Amino acid sequence: MKDITIYSSNEDWFMPIASAPGEFQIHLTAQLSVTGGTDCVLISQQYAGNQISSAIAQLKELHIPCAVVTYDNTVENQSYLLGCGADDVFILPMCVELMRRRIHALTDLQVQSAGGLSFAAFDRITESNSGTGAFVVAEHDFISIYRFVARLLERLDQRAQLIFFRITNEDGPFAEADSVLHFLKIVQASLRRGDICCVAGSQIMMILMGSDAAGGHLVINRITGAFNAHYNMDESCEVSCQMREINKDSSKPVIG
Repeated sequence: MKDITIYSSNEDWFMPIASAPGEFQIHLTAQLSVTGGTDCVLISQQYAGNQISSAIAQLKELHIPCAVVTYDNTVENQSYLLGCGADDVFILPMCVELMRRRIHALTDLQVQSAGGLSFAAFDRITESNSGTGAFVVAEHDFISIYRFVARLLERLDQRAQLIFFRITNEDGPFAEADSVLHFLKIVQASLRRGDICCVAGSQIMMILMGSDAAGGHLVINRITGAFNAHYNMDESCEVSCQMREINKDSSKPVIG
């Protein structure tokens, strides 16, 4: 699931993508701020006004891809926005499917700032990763983190567990997507800040750092118990789970 921050007011152009179940998690903000898990930022030109160049520059320093959403379809305006450093320009009106594809392409960009990296940039990234619970990342980032953790554990006297939850809902795909989001909230609140989790379709994957199998089973029971008590009281969801220890013999995660 993509984490999208929208710098806007009460405009309604983003509502179709906000309603895409399980695909986007939308954060609407009147003051430009991003979280550690933000995949990209959409900036309303109508809302940002003459502050748009400074907003883009701030995101460049954080190496977060951004697009400007605008009703001005002139070539001059497009050139101006790209010249400010925008990674893309969304011209409204735009069909939902095209916006979806452009957002996914945007989140895959490797953003480079003109001045390169600095300690100040890392300080801002650290400050934006606030809150409690597990660190939620995108699926492709999770796989890279998994490989790094597997390599790291070869040098450290620690253990870690890889856990897959699969959620199915008998009421159909929309209900299933809602169930996955509810389950993710339970997972994030149940894990520590040093743990990692992500959503991949109807699956939720997580890495428990410094945990053995017994600790992993305790976490599994705590998460499923909280989900059943708060969201699955009618037992419309079926939750299955797999766990294995991360070590040098398990260098690739099994993505079902």
